Amino acid sequence: MFEEFDLQALRRVPQFAHYFRYPLRHQDFHEAPEQGRLLGRMAAKPLYGRLTVAGKVDRSAGFNGQVAVIFIPARARTPRAAELLITKMPRRRVTKASGRRNWEAIYAAAETAVRNYCAAKFYQEAVSLE
Repeated sequence: MFEEFDLQALRRVPQFAHYFRYPLRHQDFHEAPEQGRLLGRMAAKPLYGRLTVAGKVDRSAGFNGQVAVIFIPARARTPRAAELLITKMPRRRVTKASGRRNWEAIYAAAETAVRNYCAAKFYQEAVSLE
C-alpha cells in the first residue's frame, strides 16, 4: 500500500523540496513503530551547517546536528498528510570515525522526533475533545 504513495508529489511541496532535493524512493523510508503498531514511515537526512552565497549547500561547513525528517502517517493517502520535522542530535554523532554518516544515530533521532510529534498531536486531539 505504501508503494502506491506518490513520493514525487512530495517533491513539489516547497517545504519538502527545500530539504530533500533529490528524488525520493520508497526504500528511503523506514517504518516508525510504537508499541507494536505502525505510526507511519519516515525519511531522514542530516543537514549541513550553512549555504553558499548562491544558496547551495556548503559541504565544507560539515553537519550541524540538525536532521530533516519527512513523516508520512500510516493511514496517509496524499502528500498533504505528510509532515516535515526538524530535530537535533549531537553534531559529533552524525558521522562515524570513518567519516561516513551514522545512519543508525540519524534514524534514532528521527524516530524520537516522530514519536514526540505523534504524542503531542494525540494530546492536542484529546484536549480538543474535552
